[in-house]
Amino acid sequence: MTDATKTYTGGCHCGAIRYSVDLDLSKPEATKCNCSICLKTNRLSLSIQPTQLKLVSPASLSDIPEYQFGSKSQHHRFCDKCGIHVFGGGSYVWEGKEVKNFDVNAVTLDQDQGVDLRKFKVGYWDGKTEGWAKGMSEGPYEGGTF
Repeated sequence: MTDATKTYTGGCHCGAIRYSVDLDLSKPEATKCNCSICLKTNRLSLSIQPTQLKLVSPASLSDIPEYQFGSKSQHHRFCDKCGIHVFGGGSYVWEGKEVKNFDVNAVTLDQDQGVDLRKFKVGYWDGKTEGWAKGMSEGPYEGGTF
């Protein structure tokens, strides 16, 4: 945590999922991916450590429905009432090592607390072709969106 870290609130559209998260948004950065799930949910990912998140409702992440596909190594958590994708995470292998990841969908942050999504520097991943080794790009890969 830095001196610029603040606690922000967020949740799904209907309010069934509510959370608070400690973030430093002094230089906001997020990522987008062109894989089918990220594209269709228009996910804007903020990578965080799970300790930065406090789930207000429901009681635990395991109470939030998840969707998995492909390798089933990622857990896409969403509200089963309004359909909003809120969290994601899991693990993947990079250069022979297991990497754990967790993210909050930035568009689920409550907007009345000074969050301006237009100011986020966005990096883009090529998940559509599993082109992770290409690295992050400053613009969308083929099939992606801004």
